[in-house]
Amino acid sequence: MIIAVCLMSTVLAIYTENKTIFRDDLVIFTSNHNITKLLVPADGVSFVRNDNSDLPAIFFTIKDKNLDGEHCIYVLEGLAAYEILEGGRDSTADYGPDKTVYFGAKDGVYKYDPDSLSAKKFGLFRDDIIQIQKANGEDVIYYLTVNYKLFKLENNGVLRTRIEVVTCALEFVLDTSNNIYYLACEDGLPRIVSNQGLLLSFTPTLYDDFKDVKLLRPAFIMERSVLFFADGFFYMLYVNGTTAKRDFFIDEKPTAFSIDAALYLVAAVEGKIFEFNVMEVLLKSIFHVSNAWPNDLTKIMMPIIENSKENKIFNFMGIS
Repeated sequence: MIIAVCLMSTVLAIYTENKTIFRDDLVIFTSNHNITKLLVPADGVSFVRNDNSDLPAIFFTIKDKNLDGEHCIYVLEGLAAYEILEGGRDSTADYGPDKTVYFGAKDGVYKYDPDSLSAKKFGLFRDDIIQIQKANGEDVIYYLTVNYKLFKLENNGVLRTRIEVVTCALEFVLDTSNNIYYLACEDGLPRIVSNQGLLLSFTPTLYDDFKDVKLLRPAFIMERSVLFFADGFFYMLYVNGTTAKRDFFIDEKPTAFSIDAALYLVAAVEGKIFEFNVMEVLLKSIFHVSNAWPNDLTKIMMPIIENSKENKIFNFMGIS
């Protein structure tokens, strides 16, 4: 059983319930509060879970109106969840070898200290941040403020620049080439800014029927594309502005999703964290070990694999 170690009265415990692809045997954690963000840092290492104590670090954010900033970031390490930052709202890490984890909070950017399981203030600024993402392979952090303005932070947190071409964004993600995808405030539909800072032309007919869009940060193996949910359906969005609808529909929209690690996916529904360990299932299949698996998960994995760069997925799995 997972033990929640907290500095506050928030109670976290394990809980299971069978719903659609979110089966009870896939639940690894639950909270009494809504989980709004998830991050499994992509470390490029094949991962197979041997037991409940053998889990990658999972950073998650809960929403609680009684907290300062109404949010709190925790890290799930092995069998325990530790409170890291009250007022923290989002977590991010580079796709590359630098595995430093950063947090966006009500009063600026913080840096994770794994030795003390705490967060240290990073940089000079105290912006009220609702979303954050580290640029891939660069000393740059992008973040979105509570007034929907997008900034980038450079030079170890001492240089802040407003992304003027993004006038108002509800949310954003970067692809692995650091192109920016965001939802415009005026209509909640996707726009794209190239890594050269140019706003790409927008073709509204591509998105006319979308009512509820949620962008997903891509897996580290994907190239010049991101995934998003729209009205329950799963889509690819490419840097040239085109989209591709996938054969996947989900009744229950996850409140948070992390596909960063590619072969280890986590999603949150109704306060519960579900794991989808693709590598574990693949290896069990190779060695003919029976393992139940949601068939619909292949519909999530295929666009990730199809858009991987230079067959990186096979190198990652050790297949030549």
